Amino acid sequence: METRFLETVLMVAEHGSVAAAARLQGITAAAISQRLKVVETELGVALFRRSGKTVQPTAECARLLPHAREMVQQASLLTGVLDREGLTGTLKIGAIVTVMTSLVPRTLKYLRQTAPMLVPEIHPGTSVSLHDRISAQELDVIVAIAPPFARPKSLEARNLRAEPLMLITPSSIQGDTGQILAQNPYIRYDPASWGGRLAERYLAQQNIQPRLFCTIDSQETMARMVHEGLGVSLVPDWLRVYDMELDIRWHPVGDAGFNRNIDLVYPRVSPKARLIEAFCNAMTAIHEQLPPK
Repeated sequence: METRFLETVLMVAEHGSVAAAARLQGITAAAISQRLKVVETELGVALFRRSGKTVQPTAECARLLPHAREMVQQASLLTGVLDREGLTGTLKIGAIVTVMTSLVPRTLKYLRQTAPMLVPEIHPGTSVSLHDRISAQELDVIVAIAPPFARPKSLEARNLRAEPLMLITPSSIQGDTGQILAQNPYIRYDPASWGGRLAERYLAQQNIQPRLFCTIDSQETMARMVHEGLGVSLVPDWLRVYDMELDIRWHPVGDAGFNRNIDLVYPRVSPKARLIEAFCNAMTAIHEQLPPK
């Protein structure tokens, strides 16, 4: 059985969609369906239940997935067996959106020069989903917000940056942080996210109850809403602001206890340790090259 067919099974199971798997693998939906049919015929079981445009793994498929994932991983390592530096092979990288739109492209450009045989496979996601996936060994390395709990001992973390919590306002607004929050509509960073919890904790500590305008989990959208004069917001000083042209003012809240930490997270033991190290070193180097704000 071809490992690329097993990769297709894993993609469809992960995304619950033939169309999504087709986009990720760069082939047609018909080709994806044909691959699934080949695997189902060879194994003699149905792997998915189809309902409209979505698919759900069967019980047989669920039992197959861990073994398929291991086989695909082992196959991906074969290309690096003869590479003494260990820098050949596929690296599954997960990253949050603010890192995806800033550091990831520059890091991959750097790696194309320093590790040309490294093949990146990029997976965007939330910090919650990325931590779940690396804990399940579905990803090799992630760049995500540090969780509000202890990580499994099987994972190692390297801090990439600390993002201080900031109050953002239209540039015309000045004054005391508490007064600004009390007197203006508040655009709330969704408290369901780990970053949003920091803002909620700050408001609770300062005993501030702002007048809520809306809740959203998109820092760039929040900044643009502030730019349009819709309100003020508490957000981390994230990377994307280096590339944004917005008429807003940044007010430090002045408490390092509300920093949002962005970490590189990877297994303590991995057959792709050299690839992971190359990626982490590259991203760290690119981050250090960023101009001061």
